[in-house]
Amino acid sequence: MAIRKFGTVVAMLACAAPAFAEAAPKEKEVWITIGTDALEPARASFQQKGLALPAPALEKGGVAVLRVRESQLETLAAAMHDKLNRCAGFIAHDTEQQALAAVEGSTAPQSLASLVSYNINNGPSVNAMLSGVQELNIRNTINSLSTNWTTRRYNVQSGADAATWLKSQWTTIAGSRTDISVAFFAHSWLQQSVIATITGTTHPNEVVVIGGHLDSINQSGSTAAAPGADDDASGVASVTEAFRVAVANGYKPARTVKFMAYAGEEVGLYGSNAIATSFKNAGTNVVGVLQLDMTNYKGSSYDFGMVQDNTNASLNSFTTSLISTYQPGLTWTNITCGYGCSDHASWNSAGYPATMPFEATMSTDNPQIHTAGDTLTYTGGTAANSVKFAKLAVSFMGEVAKGATTGNTPPPVDSGTPGGTINTATFDATLKAPRCTASGAGCDSGTLLNGRGGLGPEVNRPNTIGGTCVDGTSGTYHSDESNDRLKVATNDGTNLAAGKQVTVTATVWAYSSTADTLDLYYAANASSPVWTLIGSYKPAGSGARTITATYTLPAGATQAIRANFRYNGTAGSCTTGGYDDHDDLIFSVQ
Repeated sequence: MAIRKFGTVVAMLACAAPAFAEAAPKEKEVWITIGTDALEPARASFQQKGLALPAPALEKGGVAVLRVRESQLETLAAAMHDKLNRCAGFIAHDTEQQALAAVEGSTAPQSLASLVSYNINNGPSVNAMLSGVQELNIRNTINSLSTNWTTRRYNVQSGADAATWLKSQWTTIAGSRTDISVAFFAHSWLQQSVIATITGTTHPNEVVVIGGHLDSINQSGSTAAAPGADDDASGVASVTEAFRVAVANGYKPARTVKFMAYAGEEVGLYGSNAIATSFKNAGTNVVGVLQLDMTNYKGSSYDFGMVQDNTNASLNSFTTSLISTYQPGLTWTNITCGYGCSDHASWNSAGYPATMPFEATMSTDNPQIHTAGDTLTYTGGTAANSVKFAKLAVSFMGEVAKGATTGNTPPPVDSGTPGGTINTATFDATLKAPRCTASGAGCDSGTLLNGRGGLGPEVNRPNTIGGTCVDGTSGTYHSDESNDRLKVATNDGTNLAAGKQVTVTATVWAYSSTADTLDLYYAANASSPVWTLIGSYKPAGSGARTITATYTLPAGATQAIRANFRYNGTAGSCTTGGYDDHDDLIFSVQ
């Protein structure tokens, strides 16, 4: 094959402060991380305003580090919204060290959470809370937040007053419960983040986070009206209603649940980044984060847009299972929103599993956000669309934190009923591929598949049944294509069984988001496989990526899935390209 690619060159520029005029008053400067795809649009927007965007101090893995004046953050936020339809689109850091650390971990943040089996087995308690969700309560919260103050900007007194009001509201909801606390998370700017905590009964050191951002912004100027009814009073109102129905139903979670209203999201995820970083530094075990940013505008035919970038694939799959289970008939589609587009990115960057269901696709979202027109009136004077997000927050809380409402029995925390165990595969010398022989809720290849055809640490290559489908040997480990991990698991946490819907999670190293394709197959009989295509999928970008797909298990005691990761070409269970990788995973089915 002819040479088709060249090594990636990472440009690293000297970390120097941007040159400002000597006459300018001294002003606080901050370090930001931003997607490299946003640099040119942002630079053009700055030039239109007579400003210069500093050169990056570092670019790596599609993320750049810049040093900017704090006063320029709103200009940058406006550019992200105008040019790329992102909100905010970057992450602000107090120090260069923090920014550089964020970039170093940006391609594949390591999860700090202990392994958790996400499963659905808490129906009685979840349904008890779902029945109490009320549109009027959500509407009233949106109305109060969007009309009581002209703006909820992070660095003005009205933004601080909005946080004080919300803290009072949440304190009232908590009532006399001694296991609930409501407090500010202190920041150096005026507006504080608000956190309500329900301490877990049996696993208090495992934490579930449900949040939205409290601040608002008008991109036309710092003094302009910014009601922010949809962005993001609607998300905070949805979180508030989930908190309210939990308390109203006497819900006592097994794991600790923290409801959060973040300050300063619009200027670089200020509040959530500070909180997530503090949790990381403290070694806090956050097992799942749900972000609700804009919930009350239905711009798409789909009910939910599931953000795929800077989120956790397993948690995304679990969240869509919650939709199917507790709100059947509602629809969802996968979307991407770019680097730092909302607070979930702060948690993901810190190494925690996060998910973000959105109200629309990025091209069909609310056109009034960041303007004086983002009012409750614009969404019809109702919070009807936010109801489904509040219900999703309730089901997420009940099924990740477990525990029970008054009169119900709490389910097992660490496993489904029955099953719940995700087994780790070992190499089967007869079938010549990774295999899980024990029954369980899933099977994970672990590190057995990492690499391709002698490139990288992959042992027992090619790791295909019978060794009959060999890998391509062109290229370089983790510069060119490889399939590094496969996992199959039931969506409801019970044991793998015929008729069960399962999710396949593939971890790949991608060279190109356009030229690379992952073909996923299944076979009902691993001993004599006949491969059936599940689907063909494009990675969201280069580098380490996770791709998920679902299918229904057929009958058969020993089944298999195959990942065929190819450079160009057409779908096949065993393609022959020099950069193609093929791996199988064998597992037991009841």
